[in-house]
Amino acid sequence: MSFIRLFPEQKPVIGMVHLLPLPGSPAFGGDPEAIYKQAEWEAQTLAEAGVDALIVENFGDEPYQIFEPTSEQLALMAAVTRLVIRSVEIPVGVNVQFNAWKAELAIAYSCGADFVRVEVFVDTVVCAQGIVQPCSAQIMRYRQTLGAHEVGIWADLQTKYTTNIIPQPIAQSAIDAYSAGADALIVTGGATGQAAPLDDVKLVREAVDLPVLVGSGTGIENVTQVLEAADGAIVGSSLKEGGRAENRVSKEAAEKFVRATRR
Repeated sequence: MSFIRLFPEQKPVIGMVHLLPLPGSPAFGGDPEAIYKQAEWEAQTLAEAGVDALIVENFGDEPYQIFEPTSEQLALMAAVTRLVIRSVEIPVGVNVQFNAWKAELAIAYSCGADFVRVEVFVDTVVCAQGIVQPCSAQIMRYRQTLGAHEVGIWADLQTKYTTNIIPQPIAQSAIDAYSAGADALIVTGGATGQAAPLDDVKLVREAVDLPVLVGSGTGIENVTQVLEAADGAIVGSSLKEGGRAENRVSKEAAEKFVRATRR
């Protein structure tokens, strides 16, 4: 119900606020203020361009750790999330890489964010940093403990850059996530910027009665097909300078993309 409450009339385009590297990450530039300034500017630019929601993510922290962030990283992400929420009038979500579900929910609850994105909700997977266990049982209990019922849980299915240890159809992963209490499901391609298979989107929508979003690879050239197949799209690279995820947001690209979706 939280998804319907946030987006009652439209299939949303969710823009990414990709944070600069946080303290303790290999590429941290030494200036926390620069992180705040860029995040606030990108959030306002995306909102002015017409996106329907935002996700704050520690994109610059590669290679990602599988466990929870350090104290200083958690504090900065909470502060920047609150700054973003206060600077725009659209829904805001939180994503802490990689699968740091407790930090995500704590930030969302304490800062007033609307949802979190969880990469590994029901599938046990392996990635470059090792084996990642699903967190559905833990995060749903933590949400109950906090009383954070209004914070939506958006769950990836067989997410990018991972491989299921026990292979199973994506429709079964969708059923498992539905049973575990997810509020929305996300289907991605194999990597950032790679198109999500729309056949997988169809299989997931047939399997469960939940909103299904495409989480990677949506551009102007395929946005019509994506929004016909899915209930919304999470967009990063296509809203950036040069179409590259690591670059700054481009106001021109974001406005052009939103115009394409409205057509």
